[in-house]
Amino acid sequence: MPPCPYIQSIETKRHSPVKDVSAVLKTGSTGQRTLIGSPTAPGLAIGKTLLYRHDSPDVAPRRLEPEATGREIDRFRRALVLARRQVAGLREQLSREAGESAAYIFDAQQMIIDDVEFVGEIESRIRSEAMSAEWVVESSAMKWRERLLAVEGARFHQRAQDVTDIGRRIVLNLLGQGDGRSLPTDGPAILVADDLLPSDVVHLLKSNVIGVAIDLGGAASHTAILTKALEVPAVVGLKDVSRSISPGDSIIVNGNSGKVIVRPETATESEYQAKLDRYLEYLESLKDAVRLPAETLDGHPVALRANIELPQEIESVVKRGGEGVGLFRSEYLLLARRRIPTEDEQYEDYRRVLEAAWPHPVTIRTFDVGGDKIFPEMPLPAEANPFMGWRAVRVSLDHPDILKDQFRAILRAAVHGRARIMLPFVTDPAEVSRARQLLDAARHSLAADGIPDSANVAFGVMIELPSAVMMADEMAAAADFFSIGTNDLTQFTLAVDRGNERVADRYDPLHPAVIRMIRITVEAARRAGITTGICGELAASPTATMLLVGLGLDELSVSPVALPEVKKLIRSFTFDEARAMTEIALTKTGVAELREFCWETMKHRFANLPIWFD
Repeated sequence: MPPCPYIQSIETKRHSPVKDVSAVLKTGSTGQRTLIGSPTAPGLAIGKTLLYRHDSPDVAPRRLEPEATGREIDRFRRALVLARRQVAGLREQLSREAGESAAYIFDAQQMIIDDVEFVGEIESRIRSEAMSAEWVVESSAMKWRERLLAVEGARFHQRAQDVTDIGRRIVLNLLGQGDGRSLPTDGPAILVADDLLPSDVVHLLKSNVIGVAIDLGGAASHTAILTKALEVPAVVGLKDVSRSISPGDSIIVNGNSGKVIVRPETATESEYQAKLDRYLEYLESLKDAVRLPAETLDGHPVALRANIELPQEIESVVKRGGEGVGLFRSEYLLLARRRIPTEDEQYEDYRRVLEAAWPHPVTIRTFDVGGDKIFPEMPLPAEANPFMGWRAVRVSLDHPDILKDQFRAILRAAVHGRARIMLPFVTDPAEVSRARQLLDAARHSLAADGIPDSANVAFGVMIELPSAVMMADEMAAAADFFSIGTNDLTQFTLAVDRGNERVADRYDPLHPAVIRMIRITVEAARRAGITTGICGELAASPTATMLLVGLGLDELSVSPVALPEVKKLIRSFTFDEARAMTEIALTKTGVAELREFCWETMKHRFANLPIWFD
C-alpha cells in the first residue's frame, strides 16, 4: 500500500485566531429569520426542514487480553476491506449520477484506506495498547482530523472530512451497524445540517431532498461540489442555520443569491412561491434557445461551448446546443481509471468526442494533475501548497513520455474531427516551446509508424496566472489561441484560496483587477490575430455575460447545463450595447462597485428573467 500524500508530512502549525465571520442574521417580527451564506448550487427550494445531525457511533473503551490482539487486528482488516468495497460503490454510483468531476472526491478516501501510515498506526495501537479496534480507529481518525485541520488550506480541511468519513465508516462496520444513512420524509424536504460528509451527501440527497442548507463549508467544499453536480439548490457557510430551526419548520433556500429564510411569514412564502413558479417557467423557456445560434441581436457571433470531463458528456453538450467543447479536462480519464490510460484508450475517448461534436471544435487540455487531482500511479510529493507546486504542465514536461503519448492519441483522433490542444498552468513561453517540440516529435513518430494523423491541430495556452497575463504578447506569439481560466486567475491575482472559509468572501472574479487582466489578454491576442475564450466559472455567470462579450471574448465555455441560459442572454443585447456597458465597467475601481454595476445593469435590462430574484 503506497503512502498517502494527504496524510504524510502534515504540518502541525496552528492558525492564529481570526475575526468572527458568521453569517448575517436578521430577525423578523414573527420569528422569520434571514441568513446569508455562500450559494453553491443554483435554484430555489421551498419546503419543510429535514434536520440531520451526525450520530456518533456508541464506542466505549474495551480492553483486550494480550492474546486477543491478533484476532482484533483481523477484525479491523475485514472492516477495512468492507469499507474499501463501500467507497468503491459510492464512487461508481456518483459517477453515474453526477459525473466523474464529482466522483473523484472518493479517490482520496480510497487512498486513505490504502495508506500504510494510517492503517499501520491503527494496527500498532491495537497491538501495543490492547484496546478494541473501534476505539482505536475512532481516536486515530480524530487525531488525524485535528492534524489536518491545523494546516492552512481548504485541501487539508477537505481531507479532514475524508478521514472523519472513513473513520466513521470503519467503526460502523466493526459494530455491524452497516452503511445506511437515510431519513424518512413524508414528501419533498430541505436538508439542514451543521455539516455533511461526502458519503452523507450521496446517501441523503435522494429524490425527496429538494434543497440543502449547511452551517459549514465554502465554494470548494465537498458539499458544494456534490450538490452542484447533483443539481440540488444549496447554500453553505450559514454558520448556525441548524441551530436556528426545528424539524418540520418551513424554510426557503435560494442557491442563486445565498439567502436562506427560516420560518418565513405567509406573505414571504407566497412571494417566493410565485418566484419559484416564474423560475420553472423560465427554465422551460430555455428549451427554445437550444436550436438557435449564439449571437447578439446585431449578429455578432460568440462561440458558446462546454466544459466536460468524460467522453459521455458530449451527448449533453449536443443536446443543449453547445458549439463543441471549449475545455475537455483530460485528467479525468486518469482519475476514472485510477491509472494512466494507454495511447489507444485515449485515442478512442478523444475520437468519440470529436466525432460527436463535428463540425465544431474540441479543445483538449493536457493532463492537469496535482493540486486536488491525484491518482495512485503517479504519486505526487507532499506539498504545503500543492496548488502552487508541481502540477499541470510542470508534471507533463517532467514526464515527456506521458505527454508525447497523449499528443499521439490526440493527433490520431484529430483525423475524425476538429481537435485543439491546450496547455494548462503556463508561466513562461519557454514551456510552450518545449511542449511544441514534443508535439513535433509525436507527429514524426506517428509518421515513422505509418499511422495517419491530422496536421491541422491548433495549439493553445490556458491563461490562468498573472505571469501569463503580463507576458500575453509573448505567449500570443507562441500560441494559436488563448483560453482564460478565471478560477485560478482570480485566486492567484487576489491571493485568495476560494475553498478557505476565512477568506472565501474575498474571492470574486468580478474584481476590477481580474477584469483588467482579461482585457489585457484579449488585447494581446487581438494584436497577434488569435482568438480568446474563457472557460472559468465566470463564463456561466449571468451577471457577467454582457461584460464578457463587451470585452471582446470570442468564446465562452460553460458547464453543459448552463448552455441554454447563457445563449438566451447573449441573444438579448447588441454587441455595441455590450461594449458601451464594458467601457463604463472598466472605470469602476472597487469590487463592490463593479459587481453592483454589473448586477443592476443586467437586472434592469432583463427584469423579466427570474434569475435575478433574491
